[in-house]
Amino acid sequence: MIVTSGVGPSRTAARAVGLVVVSVALGVCTLLYPGESPASGVAAGPSAAVTPPVPPSPGSGARAYRLSAGPTTASPSATASPTPTAPTMRYVAGTPSPSARPVAPAVPGAVPCPAERHEGWLRAENALRGEPFLVPSGRGSASVLGYPDRPSATCGDTVGVSLSGTPGTVQLVAYRIGHYGGAGARAVWRSAPTRVVQRQDPSGTAYPHVVEPRWPRSVALPIDGRWTPGFYLLVPVGAPGTARAGRPVGPLIPLTIRDDLGLAPVVFDASTLTWGAYNEWGNWSLYHGPTGSGAVTAAGRARVVSLRRPLIGSGYGQMLNMDLPVVRQLEEIGLDVSYTTDEDVDAQPASLFGHGEVVFGGHSEYWTRGMYDAMLATAASGTNLVFLGANNLWWQARLERSPGAATPDRLAVYRVAADDPAAKTDRSAATILWGSLGRDPAAVLGQSHAAIGVYGGLQVRSAPDWLLAGSGLTDGSVLAGAVGNEADGYNVRATNPATTQVLLAGVVRGANGPATVTSSYSTMTSGAAVFAAGTTFWACIPSGRCFTTDLPPATVRAVGALTRNIVLTFAQPRAALTHPSTPTLPFTPAELLPSLAPGAIGHYGSGTPEKAKS
Repeated sequence: MIVTSGVGPSRTAARAVGLVVVSVALGVCTLLYPGESPASGVAAGPSAAVTPPVPPSPGSGARAYRLSAGPTTASPSATASPTPTAPTMRYVAGTPSPSARPVAPAVPGAVPCPAERHEGWLRAENALRGEPFLVPSGRGSASVLGYPDRPSATCGDTVGVSLSGTPGTVQLVAYRIGHYGGAGARAVWRSAPTRVVQRQDPSGTAYPHVVEPRWPRSVALPIDGRWTPGFYLLVPVGAPGTARAGRPVGPLIPLTIRDDLGLAPVVFDASTLTWGAYNEWGNWSLYHGPTGSGAVTAAGRARVVSLRRPLIGSGYGQMLNMDLPVVRQLEEIGLDVSYTTDEDVDAQPASLFGHGEVVFGGHSEYWTRGMYDAMLATAASGTNLVFLGANNLWWQARLERSPGAATPDRLAVYRVAADDPAAKTDRSAATILWGSLGRDPAAVLGQSHAAIGVYGGLQVRSAPDWLLAGSGLTDGSVLAGAVGNEADGYNVRATNPATTQVLLAGVVRGANGPATVTSSYSTMTSGAAVFAAGTTFWACIPSGRCFTTDLPPATVRAVGALTRNIVLTFAQPRAALTHPSTPTLPFTPAELLPSLAPGAIGHYGSGTPEKAKS
């Protein structure tokens, strides 16, 4: 949806899971993980990070990844377990092949790439010692900014990172985000001291206002066996001997390390296209231009943006608040997780297949046709879908290549078919609302976008025991403050699946009348199950804070338990066969209101960090 930070780009880097604001100084917002001393900074250590655990040797009895097909029909006697646990039949048993050998590294001294990956590798990774780290704010005035030459990589790749900023010497430290006993991250690699200079910034004044830095490579990251698959944040810090030695000098740079070896039960898709749409670097985004009133900047916004530029402002906030908290909770749950990005799904649709579930963060708004088709096809094969937010599947996006680019590096969204050059010969290519192209998001989600700039609660309406286990919730319980920022809701006029069950519901009141907000559960004929949270706050609630809003402890605990139950249950493909939905009778907001407790009735404005923008 078209939104902007109501407090400015410098405030958009609010806390991710477990982060606590400590201080704001020198243009960098310092945030720490629980238990960290404000003076700790980036952990010291050797240039070569701790080597990750070695997979079991051939013949040890460990199981290699080969996902089982799962049941094809539901057993009449099958009942849902009241307390979800990690599935025990996710993989076909089998020992690693005796012929499997680590792949030789391309760089001398590098750790070999593993030839296979074995069940339980993520728990072994998170058993390693973690290290807290500082999280800069992402504001454009930071002294050093940077971006990688690709959104993701796999073992054996070399990633280039371009840096620009106040002249000086820095190091780039790579942190893998995880649980690590509550520390939250582990330093995996650090560069040699690197000289940074101020690069020229392009203007982006020419339509369609693409702003591309095209800075030369500053640092090369050799991705070897030390880089366990996962979600990484690269931190530019002052080099030893400098005034800011070991301290962040710019915002975090996200990088996903994929696992192309096996089929983990869970795959997480980082919403890189949505980050790119909101990214404000160079004063141009898909939401505004650099000058004028709100209406003028919205009308003068960019139609095409570069995906290879520093991530700051609202785009940075999307990453920190909508994706990072989900990553940390998945890592804490402990099931093996594969990581991918929107751009990877568009390029390799088959990467979604074979997993138990695909998990999306709090705001997956922009989808290419390739992504959308891949999601529908993998669900038709029995893979479950988990949407831990709202305003999903909203705009059709198109990936394009800049001159000379080997892979797509631009995101095009014109919003009006008549403005989109690709739509002149093929209207289905128009980068407009998916609903205007015959694809109602409600047909997948069981609910529609309902409101923006809201704050309220959700009340348990019709939730099964397996979902509520360990949450402390019962029918009628209220999750105070669970609705924030953007919200989806059940709409009787939408193309909802006949199997849609409204689990939680609330209403927000405003000048345009009441709007329903819901969390829903639906099933497909393939046996795939779909959960849609219905509020962008859902993703960050388990952290205790969303943007600048603190959440009630009871809501934090309950949403964390609900999310855990969903992830564990959906790890088995075709979860609907053993966990069928109970369809909800259609209702309107007016019909719902009388049955709601006061805590489930919300409003527009106060309590939310973002507001609508024309």
